[in-house]
Amino acid sequence: MLVLRRLAPSLLPFFGLLLLFVPGARAQTAPEGPAIVILDGSGSMWGNIGTERASKFDLARGALRQSLSDISPRVRLGLMSFGQRRRADCSDVEVLAAPEAGPPERILSIADKLNPKGKGPLALALREAAKQIQPGEAGSIIAIHDGMDNCAQDPCAVAADIAKANAKTRVFLISFGLEKPDVQRLACVAKSTNGKVIEARDSTSLAAGLSEALTLANLERIDPATGAAVPLPKAAPPPNPEGAPGLRLSASLASGSPALAAPVHWTVAKADKPDAVLKSVKNRELSVDLDPGSYVVEARFGQASARQTLEVASDKPTAARLSLAAGLLKIKAHADKAGAPLTNPLVTISVKTADGSQRPFWVGRAADTEMVVPAGQYIVRVQDGLAEQTTEVTLTEGAGADVTPVLGTGRLELSAVAAANGQPLTDVIYLIEEDDPDARKGRREVARSADPAAAFTLPAGTYYVVARQGVAETRDRIALGTGDVVKHVATFSLVQLTVTANAGGGADQPVLIRILSEDQTHREIARANGMTGTFLLPPARYRVEATVSGLNIKALGTVDISNGRGGGVQLTLESGEVAVGASAAQGRHWRIKDASGRTVLHSGPGEATSARLAPGRYVLLTDGGERRTEQAFDLKTGERRELSLGSP
Repeated sequence: MLVLRRLAPSLLPFFGLLLLFVPGARAQTAPEGPAIVILDGSGSMWGNIGTERASKFDLARGALRQSLSDISPRVRLGLMSFGQRRRADCSDVEVLAAPEAGPPERILSIADKLNPKGKGPLALALREAAKQIQPGEAGSIIAIHDGMDNCAQDPCAVAADIAKANAKTRVFLISFGLEKPDVQRLACVAKSTNGKVIEARDSTSLAAGLSEALTLANLERIDPATGAAVPLPKAAPPPNPEGAPGLRLSASLASGSPALAAPVHWTVAKADKPDAVLKSVKNRELSVDLDPGSYVVEARFGQASARQTLEVASDKPTAARLSLAAGLLKIKAHADKAGAPLTNPLVTISVKTADGSQRPFWVGRAADTEMVVPAGQYIVRVQDGLAEQTTEVTLTEGAGADVTPVLGTGRLELSAVAAANGQPLTDVIYLIEEDDPDARKGRREVARSADPAAAFTLPAGTYYVVARQGVAETRDRIALGTGDVVKHVATFSLVQLTVTANAGGGADQPVLIRILSEDQTHREIARANGMTGTFLLPPARYRVEATVSGLNIKALGTVDISNGRGGGVQLTLESGEVAVGASAAQGRHWRIKDASGRTVLHSGPGEATSARLAPGRYVLLTDGGERRTEQAFDLKTGERRELSLGSP
């Protein structure tokens, strides 16, 4: 069990800087307006520069991570890219993250997933980035790029348009690996927007240039010694407000703790009509003028909420700080101690009730997440494939803790081929077994899949992989270590057999081809619909059968591929045609039986009076009143036999 203590002020950075305090002990300077980072996603970014071994794109991402590490979470950072989705598309510009306050990791995690591939519409990216800054608002655009616009657009003209629309928007270009004349041609962008073009020739100058751009943009930094964006004053009660009657509210995690600076969802209703909401707003504080009286106020932040009834006086506003009675739960789950990510995690948070039972509280797929939750006892269960780890947490008001399970998993990726260096197989069933002394035969099945590219996340250990394709089967023993990705190919020894059915005189109905075992059981091994069937089979002797659907026409044969060589078999569906005269058959009941006594054709409403039948001996039975006649006849291959009732 993990028990959490109330955090001292010096430990508040643990909260992921969610708690930045409201103005109280001293004023705080608001950070400069939004900063939009544009990361070049054109295909040329996978190239190298100078003697650097890493690609330009990897160097750019590394510089971003280094330079943004000390940016305050109060800064509204956004991320854009171009060319990262489609090849040869000059309209491929995307806002990946709108400018919002929060830890820089928010945009860094997105940048890590980009895959450059397309053109370089730099000018269009600058134009779209400027739209993320509100008219009259000071803001910055910081673009890392490795080439001129190759979409016939003029960055200088775009920069002039940006300056005309909002003179407070500044553009900083970090030109990575451009020739000197190209860098000089882009100087117009800096001149129009009071920005700067910074030339970078290697990873060192790239990181320095990016840091310089962030400094010129006046972006607020955090103190690296404490991790705090601003000094952390002691918690203080709300000041006595002045002004019109109403409410002046803030919220905190615990009684007596500092106010939250993150947006809180507030609702206000009259006490006698709690369901009729008068005000609903999402803001750090609530300031609303109201008539004197009793009001019900609710504050919601994350998964926690507080509800309180307050009296609004007639001579001044009412100030209060609502306690959410909550703490911060931070979950970081990994596959191994080195921090390898989980492939498909499922995180379940349950509340542990007084009677020891569990009530589901939150379910998500993010292995790295944090949330504000009400104080109480929780069960955090992290699952990935067949691996699972459970942690019990007791969370008190104003406290926080890291839940960092290491599941010790590996990934097993399976595929199959018909033979060594043979064609891939898609209709394979994979079973994963492990040793179990209590199970039948000493092993038990733990997972199975029919996916052609089956993949399993499993706890580290030894497993047995069973692959089945029809009657064929392979078995392999696999050792899977923590953090391993094992790609295993199940290799069958299958032989290709092609069976072709020849309809001879013709048959309109569908044909079914079956492969049967040659023993007395004639067990079906495989089947195919159509005049031709191609099968992959283990080497052996087989019985081959072709039948016409709904008719007694059948062809049989045997084939021996036990030598491991493929081949083909042709089966001829021999038949003749029998027709019972329609005028003679009218009003008479009749049926035709084969030598085994099975009816193969008979009269009746809507029934045919002719059919194709297999060669052989048949009997036509006719019922007319009390009289019954039998006519025996033989049908030869290719013959058409006309029958009249009452005569052979």
